[in-house]
Amino acid sequence: MTEKEWLTEWLEVYVKPNLAPNTYRCYNDTVKRIFREAPEYLLKKGNEITELEIQKFVNLLGFKYARSTLNDIRVVMNQSFIAAVSNNLCTRNPINHISIPKYASEKYVRALTQAEQQLVEEAAMQDPLGHIVIFFLYTGLRSNELCNLKWSDYDPQKGIIRVRKSKTKAGIRIVPLIPETQAIIEKLQKKIPQIFVSTRGGPVTESVLKKLYLRMRKKTGLNFITNHVYRHSFATRMIEEGAEYKALSKILGHTDVAFTLRRYTDAEDRFLTQQMYLLHKNNKERNVS
Repeated sequence: MTEKEWLTEWLEVYVKPNLAPNTYRCYNDTVKRIFREAPEYLLKKGNEITELEIQKFVNLLGFKYARSTLNDIRVVMNQSFIAAVSNNLCTRNPINHISIPKYASEKYVRALTQAEQQLVEEAAMQDPLGHIVIFFLYTGLRSNELCNLKWSDYDPQKGIIRVRKSKTKAGIRIVPLIPETQAIIEKLQKKIPQIFVSTRGGPVTESVLKKLYLRMRKKTGLNFITNHVYRHSFATRMIEEGAEYKALSKILGHTDVAFTLRRYTDAEDRFLTQQMYLLHKNNKERNVS
């Protein structure tokens, strides 16, 4: 069995029946990306594939994809080889020592400006699921975290939600609610265990959320809007308001503060530039008077 044949079977036998639909979708997209790049090793059997040729393949992709994408590829290949070893399709895992090249770029997510966010919020008010957009913008939740929120995760007395399911260990956390977001929850009806439901009354899914942000794109003309843009915009607004990075890191569910610092340095730079121009504005007003 070639590596290409094995990856296809591994997805159907090990991933699809056992992992969350969103995880399967991500793994499937990553495998499709590997197929599109068509490395020569895909046509080889497990034991014929060397660590050297996979490292060369990853190095080449480093000029094309961001580090996060390369890491997804490494995770998928590693998991598939572990299963291949268990099935005696190969005797070793050539992914163990594969590294991501340093020159691979960090994936850039553009946050909404304050004016753009106001435009999005106005558009959200005209959508039957627009309250979800507002909730994203004022909590910074990941999309899968919002989908998994249940009424048992909401504490109205303390004004918090407990994120119990997340893609990382640090993601298991408490997120405080401001009056606006708590009011959103209080207006919803307890029809099913999940807090957020679709227009049909079922649990909100990744598919429902994608259709929602596509509607926001159409209504606002902002074609870069995604669920992650909402999260990035939340963090940017927090920084603009002077939030401490340690607190922001915990609210976002990041593993460490250093990641938050790297991720949102551009937001702070823009904020500092805006603050510096206050001096220019004040000088102009004094000269006019």
